[in-house]
Amino acid sequence: MGVIAVIVGVFLVGSVLLDLINTLIATRNVGGRWWLTKILYSSTWRIVRSVGKLLSEDRRESLYATYAPVSVLALLVAWVVQQVLGFGLIWWGIGGVSGSESLVDSVYFSGVVYFTLGFGEIVPTTTIPRFGALIEAFSGVLTTALVIGYLPALYSAYSEREQKLMTLDDGSEERMTPTNLVLSRCHDGDPRAMDSFFESWELWVAQVLETHATFPMLTLFRSQHRGQSWITALGLVTDAALHLELTQGCSGRPPYWMLRRSVRLMQMLTKDVDLSEYRARLDEGYENDDGLFEQLYASLEAQGLPMQPYEIAQSRSRELRTKYDAELEYLIDLLEAPRGFWGHEIGHAITPHEQTLRPDGQSVPPVPK
Repeated sequence: MGVIAVIVGVFLVGSVLLDLINTLIATRNVGGRWWLTKILYSSTWRIVRSVGKLLSEDRRESLYATYAPVSVLALLVAWVVQQVLGFGLIWWGIGGVSGSESLVDSVYFSGVVYFTLGFGEIVPTTTIPRFGALIEAFSGVLTTALVIGYLPALYSAYSEREQKLMTLDDGSEERMTPTNLVLSRCHDGDPRAMDSFFESWELWVAQVLETHATFPMLTLFRSQHRGQSWITALGLVTDAALHLELTQGCSGRPPYWMLRRSVRLMQMLTKDVDLSEYRARLDEGYENDDGLFEQLYASLEAQGLPMQPYEIAQSRSRELRTKYDAELEYLIDLLEAPRGFWGHEIGHAITPHEQTLRPDGQSVPPVPK
């Protein structure tokens, strides 16, 4: 029985230390199927989503916004509990601890050593427990130090991600569309007017790609502003870049590189996910277009943008969007993100007439995404 307790204890301690190093230190996460972080997030987020669907919109958003920061604390508690329990099993299995007569006493001794309390009523009396206690104490100090250093980096990455969302604006206070975003920034019909815009967003995507690979729980941190989400912002800007890829002479320019970065990010976040249902649903939507692409094309052409021939543009649009559309829809559903990205209430908005003015002076209503 003692041997089994030691083996189980070593497994618990070893697995949590590997998980801790992978989450807090490693620059490339290798998600173990049975590691605590994966189990905790996959199970608890599923439960939170189920509960959220039963609540009103306000309470649901409050629940989702609370989940991510609380989950970080819960993960720390889970790491500590597993280490204390694992070391407790080891001490119970190998013996040599004066004053410890049961598994409960061994776990208590493990906690005292882990938190370096040193009460002294239970003490190791042989060589292995003595040096083992030093290892456990070091494990406790190491865990604390890593978490203290981890939290500022985590929240710094979150802050940088959210700051960029505040610059995403089409001048309205309504739900943004990729079309209106393009029209609001290409007043004179010059697609190059958005080059600097997409260059800055390409850097943002690269940053999100790096930080969300290092800190996977960042994907669950919600925006401070209602109606906004980093994943819908990504979809909005990516679709806007796709719009400009349909203009003449734009291939290989900033919109193209923005698209490449976005596709890479979405594919990384959905690695090993079965997207067949999303693919089938989206393909059916493309077949039943109901003239949406025709309206989009007309709006861009009316702005004076030098569009590619209609058939070529339509084919190119579908070719490029199928590289990321299923991944985007899956991520929006997984994260329970609000559908669409709503504008900032700044008290002043560009009127729809100003946004979509035809050369002949007639206005065109905004085209839905």
